Amino acid sequence: MARKGSTKVRTGCFTCKARKVKCDEAKPHCRRCTSTCRKCEGYPAHPTGQAAYSWADLLSAQNVAPTVVRRNPSMVFTSNDMEARALEFFRLQVAPVLSKHSSKKFWNILVSQVGQQEPAVHHALVCIGSMYEGLNDTSHDLLAVSRERFAITQYNLALSKLISSANDKNTTLLVCLLFICIETMRGDKDMAIEHCRHGITICNSTPQGLLGWAKEELQPIFLRLATFPYFFGVEAADFPEPVGLVSDPITLDVTSKEMETSWNWLVNRTVRLIRLGLSYRQGPLRHLSTPSHLYEEQRRIFDVLVVWRNHYRDIRLKGSLSLDDFPSHLSDEMKCIVGKIWVSCCLSGDETAYDEHNQDFEELIHLAGQFAELRLGESGPKPKFIFEMGFMPYLYFVVLNCRRLDLRLAALRYMPLLGYERENLFKAKMLYYVGMRCVEIEHGISLDPARPEFPNDIEAQLPADQFRIRSADITDEVEFRLDENGREVEYKKVFFWIKPDAITPGFTEWVKTGPFPSVPPRTEATTPTSSAAMATE
Repeated sequence: MARKGSTKVRTGCFTCKARKVKCDEAKPHCRRCTSTCRKCEGYPAHPTGQAAYSWADLLSAQNVAPTVVRRNPSMVFTSNDMEARALEFFRLQVAPVLSKHSSKKFWNILVSQVGQQEPAVHHALVCIGSMYEGLNDTSHDLLAVSRERFAITQYNLALSKLISSANDKNTTLLVCLLFICIETMRGDKDMAIEHCRHGITICNSTPQGLLGWAKEELQPIFLRLATFPYFFGVEAADFPEPVGLVSDPITLDVTSKEMETSWNWLVNRTVRLIRLGLSYRQGPLRHLSTPSHLYEEQRRIFDVLVVWRNHYRDIRLKGSLSLDDFPSHLSDEMKCIVGKIWVSCCLSGDETAYDEHNQDFEELIHLAGQFAELRLGESGPKPKFIFEMGFMPYLYFVVLNCRRLDLRLAALRYMPLLGYERENLFKAKMLYYVGMRCVEIEHGISLDPARPEFPNDIEAQLPADQFRIRSADITDEVEFRLDENGREVEYKKVFFWIKPDAITPGFTEWVKTGPFPSVPPRTEATTPTSSAAMATE
């Protein structure tokens, strides 16, 4: 039986982190080091972030510049050897990964061009390159500690350069985006959301809208990023709508001239409605009646999503998509189906409403299978981090809300193959294990994390509504325990909501969140036949 260990934290002095032991964090030198005659190397300084500058100060001294300013060679910012190496690593290794499924021109070309001219952008890119290289370093040796110090120094340099020079609004917005990337990579949810909030505020404060390269490249990224805070506990009323990123008025129709903007705006409206619905279902507004205007918005968004869903399906079935475009198209099509299901059910307190969408859940699994065929043909190591959302949240949605056991298990089996270890702030192994635990609780079964299968899963009964989990809230509390082999395993504290209005609305459980399975799903043997997919082939 696994032994329970003490609660540990990811902070501590550099020496204890390198030794992989718990630090008592005494200041200025920890007792764990001094008592064993070791030199305590001190503590990592958190990037100074908001303490270093005020976004109000930045906004007060900016001009909108529609184009990248070209400087003569003597004015180009130079770098030392460590910075040059990190920049080269960013260009060759990081940029292609950050551009997965979208914004290829921005990450592969534009951001490096601006970085040659703007010191704040330069240092932010160096920080990202160094941090990303550290994601693949599991040695925890002094080299890793040195790299962490270097990245933090570069982050602080970017912050200081931003406040000390009169940057135009486009450059400030670009640096803000890079800060979001840095904090997302660091896993600092609150700071990533705060930077995103400032970015949206900058966009909304520009009456004429973004211009030049910012409109072309930054606008779609920020419009997509404006949705992610809602997935991490931010209430709709507490986060600005990105109205400065869309035309006024703008149609949500698929025939719009600004098709990409229309789609991203529709996704934002969809997620915002879902978040509002959650507030009335089990959040702070659950004792109030749902306003009629939300039902009107629900009907409108659902109808538009149906049109967009047909649009994406028709393009896919024509067979004209290139291999480069196919993954991003599949992602948008799956996002559309998830949105259609979620919007339809988001104002209902009855979880059985999801049972009416089993055909849509089947199609999600079918589309995941199509992408799995592409992924199985890929070679080389899989990236450990992508900046924007990948396929993992869609599969997690199926695991949580579809109650057909065969489809839930199929979604679980696809997670290790299609998901990246980190997708924005989503952590793949955490979603995998929490989702699997939800399935075990609702169906009263026990699953093998290495191969989540169950005999005759297609014949399993659907759980009764009173036993269904409304949501699984993953807290920030973490424990590390030793398993039977003496290996350290992470556990996360999760609250499972079952009856939001009851005296006891749910229960808390420590859920094991690792290791992440590396075995790909047996697509031919274990993927359920999709009647919806067969009807469209």
